[in-house]
Amino acid sequence: MPGRASQLRIVAPTALTSLLLLAVCAVASVYLYRQQAGTAEELGENIGSRQAASNLEETLQDLAAYHRKGDEHVEPLHEKINQRLEEIESFADKPEEKKLAGQLKESYSRYLSVWQGGAGSPARAAAARAEIEERLLPLCQQLQVFNAEQVNTSRQVHQQTLRWMAWGLAGVSAAGALAGLVLGYGVARGLRRSIHQLRVRVQDAADKLGRDLPAVEMTGESLEDLDDHMQSVVRQVEQVVQTLQQREREVLRAEQLAAVGRLAAGVAHEVRNPLTSIKMLIQTACEPDAPARTLAGASGSHPGREELTSGVASAPRGLPAEDLLVIDQEVRRIERSMQTFLDFARPPKLQRAPVDLASIPEHVISLVRGRAAKQGVEVRLDRPSAPIVAEADEDQLRQVLLNLVLNALDVMPRGGILSVCLETPENGWVELSVTDTGPGVQPDILPRLFVAFVSSKETGMGLGLSVSRRIVEDHGGTISAYNRSEGGATFVLRLPANPGTSI
Repeated sequence: MPGRASQLRIVAPTALTSLLLLAVCAVASVYLYRQQAGTAEELGENIGSRQAASNLEETLQDLAAYHRKGDEHVEPLHEKINQRLEEIESFADKPEEKKLAGQLKESYSRYLSVWQGGAGSPARAAAARAEIEERLLPLCQQLQVFNAEQVNTSRQVHQQTLRWMAWGLAGVSAAGALAGLVLGYGVARGLRRSIHQLRVRVQDAADKLGRDLPAVEMTGESLEDLDDHMQSVVRQVEQVVQTLQQREREVLRAEQLAAVGRLAAGVAHEVRNPLTSIKMLIQTACEPDAPARTLAGASGSHPGREELTSGVASAPRGLPAEDLLVIDQEVRRIERSMQTFLDFARPPKLQRAPVDLASIPEHVISLVRGRAAKQGVEVRLDRPSAPIVAEADEDQLRQVLLNLVLNALDVMPRGGILSVCLETPENGWVELSVTDTGPGVQPDILPRLFVAFVSSKETGMGLGLSVSRRIVEDHGGTISAYNRSEGGATFVLRLPANPGTSI
């Protein structure tokens, strides 16, 4: 994979250099630690040996003072001297130091021979004191001088080790900084090369998609510009994706429109003429027996149009009046469905004129009041008393509102509350809402509610809300829907208002 190969080209040198630098740092640290530990141990041994010699000298002087006074109780001092000699012998690690320690031990043995050979004799104390002052003390002082020289030498070595450690740490730090600069430069070059290649690919894709897409330019050379270039690439990719999605939606919609157009043409040719004949025969069968009356219904693309139906008490052609009425209603329902297809395939042009928007919900509610009463639905209308004027196509807006109201009645077959609210214009916009107390819109359908051929009804075509959205958007407005927390759904139309226009 090219992407993985590019990553390896950037990561591999970085990882190898980091491991090498880590190994060098570890070796230098161990070496410097051992050197420092060795010099510190040597210095500690010399200081300890010098301290032991100093303690021995102090004890010997006390012993000489005892002999000078003729005191015979010197055994405790003899024990201390033995301890000091053992301590000196334990620190002795150099030939000269071992030689002096042996001489001290030998001289102390002669002292003990003198002291133990003439018990009770005054000359014994003088001979013992002379052995101490003439042999033991000079040897002890000589050992101290030797130890002092060794301490100075150890200090010098220790200081030199510390200097080497400081220079070593400085060297490791410099090597790390230099490696960081080299690695940073290498990573920056690798990233810049990768971004440049990505820019070429994105620009090539943009050229293939169309020349309306802006070009991605690489103008900077510093590390600070890399993030800007990457963000620019991301934005261009997003534009390409959005363009592809938009074109895909346009192609899909064009295919849908073409299919619906062909279907609508076939339906108009094969179904509309027979339906017209059936409707005329039914109306003819009803005319001799009773006067005609109007029923709440709609035909064609304008739901508010009044149609003539029959309210006869009997029928002369063998069918009861109720059956004829049912047939007439079903024929009109088929005509409305067919007209919906036609409106979706060939949307009529807007016939704009100053319209009082408050009259539209009143008219729609008057059409559905009978059906609402049969279903036990309470209809509520809330509207301002003053006219709300807008430049609009009254018939098409009435069709939108009637579609929303009928959908609300469909979801409340056993009663509920239907509320239509028209609010006073604010900031040049007026809102018209339709609220029901039904089960609400299914969550999976809600995001695609206004997409063509999407419907939550088993027998729905999914075109009513799509046509309604197109009508509202042609008027420069918007339509939206949401589920209420207390139950039911609300559909909101936002339309531009012209309060200064007169009807």
